[in-house]
Amino acid sequence: MDIDVSLYINHWRNSPPRDGHGGLVERDILTRGDPFHPREKGAVLRYLKAYRRAELPPHASTHSFVDRREQVFFYVMSGQGRIMTDGRTVDLEEGMAVVIPAGLSYRLSNPSVRSLELFLAAEETPDGFVPERQLSVGRYQDSLPLVGAHWAHIARPFAYDHEPKFANPMGFVVVSMDAFDIAQPHTHPAATEEIWLQIKGTSLLFFGNRLLRQEPGEAFLVPPTNTVPHSSINPDGERQLWLFFGCRK
Repeated sequence: MDIDVSLYINHWRNSPPRDGHGGLVERDILTRGDPFHPREKGAVLRYLKAYRRAELPPHASTHSFVDRREQVFFYVMSGQGRIMTDGRTVDLEEGMAVVIPAGLSYRLSNPSVRSLELFLAAEETPDGFVPERQLSVGRYQDSLPLVGAHWAHIARPFAYDHEPKFANPMGFVVVSMDAFDIAQPHTHPAATEEIWLQIKGTSLLFFGNRLLRQEPGEAFLVPPTNTVPHSSINPDGERQLWLFFGCRK
């Protein structure tokens, strides 16, 4: 029986706003659920606790926030701002990533006249996990591109000042595709959680038995059934970007 792939792709605009992480305006993209039998659109996460878009309005700040069990990955989609922890302040700009370990108190500020738009992913740490004691700041522009994966993917991992420590075997990579190119269709097995968030451009997505359009702010999780091929297509004359998340157990 064909899988309804529409349940595995969602845009943050489809979710109501909520207050979170000290005062960010957050909207779900994907949520916790059963990736083999999702009951509602986007409820497909097994290993991540949250997968959201977050916003901090102009001239706003969050209050200090700490979670003893949660680790957070932030990616700056657009705008500028700052993140502050005990003894450290980091200026944020588009293309940067920050990993906040469990138990570290932090707050964000936006001194500019433009909203700070962030992508947020969070994982719950298990009993016995020992987190890092400092945040990790990375830029994908500082790493060398890795070419050749699935025909057309150009991958650039984040080059961190301090390598982050995740509880799950996971990571984030920025992937680009040149103009008028197509990636190799492929599937993924049960032990995989793989998510693609469109950052720049509007692509075509061959997903199962459907051809969809994927817009910036929209993400899909590949069904871990080894039966649903996916392939991104760049139909335009400009390079396109995705934020890739992968977890393989």
